[in-house]
Amino acid sequence: MQQQENDLTRSSQEFSILSSTPSIWKMMTSAIQTLSEDCTFEIDADGLSARTMDPSHVAMLYFKFPFCSFEKFQCSKPAKFTVHVEDFSRIIKRSEQKEVFEISRERNNKALEIRIGSGHYRKEFELHLIDDDLKSSPLPKLTFTTRFSLSLQAFQQMLNDVSAISTHVSVAVSTGKVLMSGKGDSGKAVVSLGSEDGALLQEAIVDNGSSETKAVYNLEYLLKIVKAVSSFSDFVRFEFSTKMPLKLDFTVGTQNKSQAPVQFYLAPKMVD
Repeated sequence: MQQQENDLTRSSQEFSILSSTPSIWKMMTSAIQTLSEDCTFEIDADGLSARTMDPSHVAMLYFKFPFCSFEKFQCSKPAKFTVHVEDFSRIIKRSEQKEVFEISRERNNKALEIRIGSGHYRKEFELHLIDDDLKSSPLPKLTFTTRFSLSLQAFQQMLNDVSAISTHVSVAVSTGKVLMSGKGDSGKAVVSLGSEDGALLQEAIVDNGSSETKAVYNLEYLLKIVKAVSSFSDFVRFEFSTKMPLKLDFTVGTQNKSQAPVQFYLAPKMVD
């Protein structure tokens, strides 16, 4: 890694990131577009990160990919760049699943250089950047009393079941059991999942000694973010407290050896 940084220092590039596929970038831009039009990406020797919030400050999305997530990662000094996400996404979508994808920026340049493919057919784009005037909001400092993990597919199915009736989902957890429900003008829906079901990777745990933890959240936010990351992540870790914001960790890897490079925070709907 040190050699990479030294090589880049001697060149005119501020940073260069190469991926064997565009999947990480496609997932990130798709997820960011559920909340915001613009986003600032930060790069240092440790890797790539980004965070964004929706205009109403109800939801926050945070990414942290270590340098080892990429085939080549070079950074001469900490840097950041801000893009209009729709423009960035349009370029990313011009890449096929198995095409090499590389971004870089020359020193003192206000454009991002994007190269797609290799061999006889290569595509090169220059994307004008936005002035770096977006302030990164700090991550919420939250204490959670309850957590559970399950397959992303099962989580998405439960949300879709409740959305047939309601625009909000009530999440209630007691030890060993997760219940999601909702109600609307046409009726109500209740979906339950116990620790004996294979979709639950770990027993639902309530730490505060109470019999149940319960909160209500907007379904639209949850369905959009789950759809955006569904091609990238297999599992989700859900943490929350009664009538408090939730945190979702979308993990990649196996149950015993996994990373959670994508985090999502959502404020609750306050109900009586």
